[in-house]
Amino acid sequence: MQEEIQSQIEVIIGDYGWMFIVGFAALLFRSAIEGAVEGFKVFYGNDLNTDDVVIIDDRPARVVRVGLFKTIFFVYEVGTAPDGKAYVKSGNKMAIQNDQLKTHKIEKPLSMLDLSRWEKKND
Repeated sequence: MQEEIQSQIEVIIGDYGWMFIVGFAALLFRSAIEGAVEGFKVFYGNDLNTDDVVIIDDRPARVVRVGLFKTIFFVYEVGTAPDGKAYVKSGNKMAIQNDQLKTHKIEKPLSMLDLSRWEKKND
């Protein structure tokens, strides 16, 4: 009886052992797998495209490149001229991992970016 049980266990481990190894590897590399899945969703999705004008964390920006693992933005620094009109002073490149995009507030305006949103009102 004991030999039959042992032979059945050997058959199960022999036939299905690879499943245990794959499951263990999936648990070990869970964060990497989740990051890759998020990257595929952003890269192959149509939410962000190159040259899209967006507002990221209440700052105007342009999408420079959407990659498989990270997305690069050019974030504009908006200034106000003496006449009260807004203009682009400078900017910085910002790279965000695709699985971290959900932690940022990203708006995609339907029309061209209106810099008057950042104009200081002279009271």
